[in-house]
Order: sequence, then structure tokens, then C-alpha cells
Amino acid sequence: MFPDGTAVTVDVLCEGVHFDDRLSAADVGFKAVAVSVSDLAAMGAEPERFVLAVCHPGPSHEWTQSFAEGVGEACRTFGIDLVGGDTTRASSISVGVTAFGQVVAEPLVRSGAMPGDVLYVVGWLGLAGAGYRLAEPSVAALDALRRPRPPVSFALDLARRGWASAAMDASDGPARDLPRLARASGVRVVLDPGAIPVHADLLDHAERRDLMLGAGDDYALLFTSSAPLADLDALATEHGVAVAAIGHLEAGEGAVCTDGAWPSGAWSHFGERS
Repeated sequence: MFPDGTAVTVDVLCEGVHFDDRLSAADVGFKAVAVSVSDLAAMGAEPERFVLAVCHPGPSHEWTQSFAEGVGEACRTFGIDLVGGDTTRASSISVGVTAFGQVVAEPLVRSGAMPGDVLYVVGWLGLAGAGYRLAEPSVAALDALRRPRPPVSFALDLARRGWASAAMDASDGPARDLPRLARASGVRVVLDPGAIPVHADLLDHAERRDLMLGAGDDYALLFTSSAPLADLDALATEHGVAVAAIGHLEAGEGAVCTDGAWPSGAWSHFGERS
């Protein structure tokens, strides 16, 4: 975060790690932008512009055209402009985005949660993970994987009203993300997995708890607040999303589940410990 309120985020999508042949070139282009927009929104920053770096073994005209169409669709969807970048040859595809936004009020951070705050989620958890991990995912799960839709306008209005004490996007899944929030804020997160809304396509899956808590790649919004639930519900309705209380904060440290052991997380590129 710069003194003038400019927020910056960097994300890289790598073939074989973040995506495979289930994503078209257009999907990769859209998603590369969307994941950075999600980071900005979780900081309470309105997306403004980004630069793009693309590595590829040797793209065809068709791949390049499709990728550009996906990037353009994301620019129109999220109101963000491409202002530069670079391309280079590599052994596999990777796409890097450095995005910039302007905070709309006090920035949303991970370090402001207080004992007594309620933990909320906006967006489905586990659906994108199902799209990636299941052999025969549903149409909705594949769509969540290919075209993330972070709740940008809700997050920005939440920041404008000062109703969030802490916030972050759920890119790595609650199993990894919530201990980070707890550590940054110096509190204990108490998560109630049974309170997490379950998408209809996950209701019958034996793995749904693992998907919702550990799979990641959802780009939902996690935040803590002491604001009245009725106010948060009204704001969510205004922006066409749903908010759900899924836990609370208390004095202490770490993160615990009300229904058993804390789950392991899927996204740990270098063996990070939660």
C-alpha cells in the first residue's frame, strides 16, 4: 500500500499448477485478471489498471486471440484497464499480473480482527475446488474454476461503510487463509464448518468438507465484523450476493473448528505451515 492509497497486488498462474487443459486460453486470460481483482477488492481497493506478463512455448494465432478475448472480457467485467506488459518464450505457460487499485476508504487489512467479532463469508467455498479435483465436475463447478467472480462491489461498499475489521480473499481456502488472519490479528478464529453455505452441486459429495475448507481457488471474501447482521444482509442483497456467518473471533491464537480437527490445506507451494 502506497501513501497515496494505491494498492498493488501480484499473481501468477502456472500451467500444471493453477490450470490444465480444462481451461481454454480465454479462461486463462479471464482468470489471470480476476484473481488480482479479487486481491484488490479484499483490500478495499477499486481496480484501476494492470500489467501483464505471458510466458509460452510458442502460442498459435488462435491461442493468442482467445487469450486476448478472455483478458478483454475480464477488463469489461471488472472495470480495469490493461496498460502494458511483456511476452517471452518458456517451456510451459505462465501468466503474471501486477494490478493497481485505489482504496475507497480505510484499507481492509488482515490485522484488525478483535475478540467478539463475527466471521463471515461471501461467495461459495469448495465449488472451484470441485471443478479442479473431481473427475466429473458439474457445469457450475467448472464455471467457478474457469471464471471466478469475486464480490468486488460488495467488498468496496463494505470498506466505504467501515463495517469490516479484517478481510481477505479465500484464494488458498479457509484451512490456510484463516490461520493467517488469526496470526495477523493476534486472535483465535473459531470456525463452524456446519454454518458454511453448501452449493447444491456439493450436497451429495462425501468430500464436501475437505473441498470447502481446503481446496481453495474460490476467490470468495472472508471478513470479520461487529456490524449488525441485518445491515450486512441488506448490503449483500443490494449487491446481489449472500453473506453468511461462519464463526467468531476470541482471545487466544490459532484457528479451531467446532466439529473436529483443523483441516489440512491444498495450496502450499513450498510446504508452508499454517
